Amino acid sequence: MRRIILGTIGLLLLSIPGWAQESSYPKAEVFGGFSISSMGVSSTDPTTGLTTSLRDSFWGWQASADLNVHRHLGFVGDFGGQYKTVLGIGMSNYQYMFGPQISMRMDKVNPFVHVLFGASRLSAAVTDPVTGLTAAVSSTGLGMGIGGGLDVNISNKLALRVPQFDWTPIHAGGVWNNNTIRIGIGLVFKAGEK
Repeated sequence: MRRIILGTIGLLLLSIPGWAQESSYPKAEVFGGFSISSMGVSSTDPTTGLTTSLRDSFWGWQASADLNVHRHLGFVGDFGGQYKTVLGIGMSNYQYMFGPQISMRMDKVNPFVHVLFGASRLSAAVTDPVTGLTAAVSSTGLGMGIGGGLDVNISNKLALRVPQFDWTPIHAGGVWNNNTIRIGIGLVFKAGEK
């Protein structure tokens, strides 16, 4: 997976000289949509004592705002929240990330790559049905988003993001969880024109 992401970034960077042609581009782009976060969770099998790895999917939302300073360079604020309930325990994963984004703008499509840094918050809560009391635990740590996506232009002011894909490692509780990916789809609204 990392090879695919790094290869895509490399191809976009190598194609920068071909971007010399100038045309208009939006000053800002706002994305909102649906997201899935898939996390790899390690646990110990009680019968064998061996470590096993499971994947669990969290469903939620994703939003971002991109301020473009050049036709091919913008700065993005990316936010997301995904949720799941397992055996009465409500779990959530929030991301708050910022960083540069490189776009290769074409008439019909806009492929892009970015490297984002910020915070990620993991939480779990359970409510006692008898007393109504809730016990919760959470951990906030370094969050990253390395990836990109493809916007398909519907008009000058609207595009469909199909999809955005990010490798989102999380450093929480003193441990790195490198086995997390996030996929988002939705609409991109474009404002202004340079």
